[in-house]
Amino acid sequence: MIKRFTVLFVSLLLALATPLMAGQLTVAPIRLTMSPMQPNATFTLTNGSNDDGFYQLQLFAWEQENGETALKRQQDLIITPPVTMIPGNSDQVVRVVRQRPTASDKEKSYRLIISEVPDTESERGAQLKVLLRLSVPIFVGDKSQTHALSVTQQQNRFVIHNRGDGHARLVDAYWLDDKQQQHPIRKGLVGYALPDSDLWLDHEELDDRPTAITFTANGKSLTLPVEEE
Repeated sequence: MIKRFTVLFVSLLLALATPLMAGQLTVAPIRLTMSPMQPNATFTLTNGSNDDGFYQLQLFAWEQENGETALKRQQDLIITPPVTMIPGNSDQVVRVVRQRPTASDKEKSYRLIISEVPDTESERGAQLKVLLRLSVPIFVGDKSQTHALSVTQQQNRFVIHNRGDGHARLVDAYWLDDKQQQHPIRKGLVGYALPDSDLWLDHEELDDRPTAITFTANGKSLTLPVEEE
């Protein structure tokens, strides 16, 4: 069964008298992995509202700079269609298509950005000022590529270093004191440590010195010692 998750796109309206409008979009799968030679792959977008939805789709190369997400133009993959109208309570299949080989000594990372755009032909659409976006990760690599993680502390920040050739999806992060007591850093999805990159996790000032961090990385529990830089 394909996992799905639902994101509520909230529209801000220019006219204060107009009620706040929302459209519901469901995307499956929630993340995508392709092999280096795979020609294409698909997402299914479902508009769960009663109204037609208009969406723009863009594919960017995804990197991490100074511990944060950086999206850049790329020519490896394209998304088709790049713009679509999905009728209310209907599905749309969109396709990720390879334009050129992406074989690499490390996994390559991309983000599909799905933006709800106003229907300029409707009176309601003309009033839309700001629409939120959905970002879905795409990875291109082979099964042998994996992460190699370590952790350092820089004042009020943990830095997750990934010196491997594959990504790590981190969930439920805790730091451990010298008595091995757990203290939450971030519950749920923590973020992604991309290959040969760093993920920053800021935290409040701590009373004790952390000795280790524990989290789930790609579905497996992992505990790493905290080193000072």
